[in-house]
Amino acid sequence: MRVIADTGFLVGYLDKADQYHQWAIKAAQHHKPPFYSCEAVIAEAAYLLGSRVGVQGISRLLDLLEANLVKIDFRIEHHASRIATLLQRYNNVPMDYADSCIVVMAEQEKYREHLILTVDYTDFSIYRRNEREKLTINTPQI
Repeated sequence: MRVIADTGFLVGYLDKADQYHQWAIKAAQHHKPPFYSCEAVIAEAAYLLGSRVGVQGISRLLDLLEANLVKIDFRIEHHASRIATLLQRYNNVPMDYADSCIVVMAEQEKYREHLILTVDYTDFSIYRRNEREKLTINTPQI
């Protein structure tokens, strides 16, 4: 099974003051790296860590990438059309860009058996993989 890391998981893991820190630490201990993600999630996490923790938070995020504990496994140019379709389909949620990338990642055959680590239970319980399939998620609310 491939484990996909969403923004909230990464921020919770790296920011000790985050309300989801303990959940993220336990989730990281339970699931073996590498965790897979996309550049949109890394950008969101870097922004949030920078505003909350400062440059040290961003450095710790980059350390995870450098150590191959988190791997970028998504090329937007191969999936731009599908991302646009999802953003329109879930406009009422609304779906953000990073979430759409994660859903498209989960739709890929190599992610047939996947688990998404996210703090966003509400939205990810609405999104569907390949139009009808529920995503497999692990959140603090479950």
